[in-house]
Amino acid sequence: MKKTVQLLFTTFILFWMISCKEQPAKETEQTPEVAVKTGIVSQGDIQNIISFNGKTIYLKKNSIISPISGYIVKVNVNYGDVVQKNDLLFEIQTKEKKALGNSDSSLSKVGIIKIFAPSNGIINELSVNQSGVYVSDGSSLCTITENKDLMFQLNVPFEFNKLMKIGSNCQILLSDKSILEGTIFKIMPTLNEISQTQNILIKPNSSRLLPENLNVRVNIKGEIHRNCMLVDKKAVLTDEVQEEFWVLKIVNNKAIKVPIIKGFDDGQKVEITSSSLKISDTIIIEGGYGLSDSTVVKIEK
Repeated sequence: MKKTVQLLFTTFILFWMISCKEQPAKETEQTPEVAVKTGIVSQGDIQNIISFNGKTIYLKKNSIISPISGYIVKVNVNYGDVVQKNDLLFEIQTKEKKALGNSDSSLSKVGIIKIFAPSNGIINELSVNQSGVYVSDGSSLCTITENKDLMFQLNVPFEFNKLMKIGSNCQILLSDKSILEGTIFKIMPTLNEISQTQNILIKPNSSRLLPENLNVRVNIKGEIHRNCMLVDKKAVLTDEVQEEFWVLKIVNNKAIKVPIIKGFDDGQKVEITSSSLKISDTIIIEGGYGLSDSTVVKIEK
C-alpha cells in the first residue's frame, strides 16, 4: 500500500513538472510589406487652375426661308452636305405656274424661283427634303451653319469675373482626351438672373471640326502663389465626400497619416497651406490608397 501511494505521488510530480515546462516560443509573425513609390515635399510657385463646364456652339447660322408660297420642284441638298456660297439649294414653282402646267413651252422658266446659299457652311437642319411639297411664304427650308465660327460657351459664376480677360489663354479638354488651346474671345454683358452666371465665349486656336453641343472642360489660369509647400497631386488622399485630405509620410518604413489643408491645384502639384510636414519629407505618391495608419511599407525605386 505504501509503495502504491509513493508511486502515485511520483507520477503526480512528474505530470506537474511536464505541464509546467516552458513551451517553445511561437514564431514571430511577419507583417506583410506593401510596395509603394515615394516623392518629397518641395517648395515653389503654383498657379491656380480653375475648370468650368462648357459646350460647343456655332455663332453664325443662316436660316433659309421660302420667299413665296408654292411647290418645291427641286431639292439639291441633303442633311449634312457642305455647301458653298451661291450653290443652288431649292427651286420653287408658284401656284400660278402650277395651275398653268406645261401647256405653253415659252413660259417654261417663268414662275420658277431659285434659292441659293448665302454663305459657305453645312446643312445642319433640313425642313424640306423632297420635291412636290407645298410651302407657304416665310416657311423654313433649311439652316446653314458656318463651320468656321465654332466657339466654346461657358457659364461662369460671377465670383470668377475678375479672372476673365479678353485675350487670355486657356485649355480645352475634349472627351476623347485631346486638348485644344483657346483664347477668351467675348464676355457677355448680362447675367443669368437665377444662377448668377455669365456667358463667356472661347475661340479655339484650331480648325478642327467639332459637332455642336459637345460637352467639354475648360481650364483657365488664376492667381499665382510663390514659395509654397508643394506635393504631387497623386499623393493627396481624401474621404468619400472630399471634406478631409491627408498624405502618407514615411517614418521608419511606416506610412504615417498626416492631415493637410489644400491650397491651389494646377493639375500636377497641390499647395499645402497647413500641415506638420516639412520641406524634403518623404511621402507616398503611388500605392497609398486604402493604407491604414502605420502600415509597414516597402519603397520601390
